[in-house]
Amino acid sequence: MSERLAVLGLGMMGGSVAGAARSRSVASPVVGWDPNPKACATALANGLVDSIELTAEDAVSKASLVVAACPVTQVVPLLSQLVQDAEPGTLFTDLGSTKLSIVRSMRGVSPAGIEFLGSHPLAGSEKSGPSHADTNLLERKVVALCPDESSTPGSRDRLGKFWAALGARVVFCPAEEHDALLALTSHLPHLLAYLMAGMPEQMHAPFLAGGFRDMTRLAGSSPQLWMGIFGDNREQLLRCSRDFRDKLDQAIQALENPGAESDSLRGLIEKGWAARTTWQTTG
Repeated sequence: MSERLAVLGLGMMGGSVAGAARSRSVASPVVGWDPNPKACATALANGLVDSIELTAEDAVSKASLVVAACPVTQVVPLLSQLVQDAEPGTLFTDLGSTKLSIVRSMRGVSPAGIEFLGSHPLAGSEKSGPSHADTNLLERKVVALCPDESSTPGSRDRLGKFWAALGARVVFCPAEEHDALLALTSHLPHLLAYLMAGMPEQMHAPFLAGGFRDMTRLAGSSPQLWMGIFGDNREQLLRCSRDFRDKLDQAIQALENPGAESDSLRGLIEKGWAARTTWQTTG
């Protein structure tokens, strides 16, 4: 059965999900809401949604599946009242890059007959806004689903089928494990990109080589969005940052003592090269 989909937040990610569901006839109708009137107008004009609702409450009233496509710090404040007034059987999810605090909070506010099951599409871009939405964004990408003890088999199956119909590969993962993994594979790289991008005191554009541009691409992402993610996953990010600091200290020590430590530096470099080669070839 086709879902009636409401997407709350029509930025790049929300617009991509809405547009993919609409273009693939996975959901009908696809209604959207965003506090920014310009985002609403762009999403409607670009055919990402069938209609725009003036309030989040109106959007939810027309939906069987609700996707909160907003910053992680706004998911619980946005949904905590909406779940109270939703029709029984309505399934809520989100797109946030952190899961544990959201899943725990939503478990505490969701009434009987209403389920929240957290999602995280491992896809995206440093660009923002519905004008950058891509209806093929999720094609062959992983979407992590983070059920807890209150999640029913029916909701897992239903939400898994929704994401699979958008072209994604669905992986189920406990929220705590998800946050530990993403701290290393996403949150730390973003933090390092911001720090590296801010290092040169004077930007001599001709000398900003490809390596620097590649390493700092993520620094084009919204600082406000990522401050929320860093704060929400603070403990895991601290753990990964300290591990990285230890590795960097080893490299610095090797560079300071080139004769005695050359094998140490070579070992660090070759270990990184081998690891990247392995995970690139295995997918």
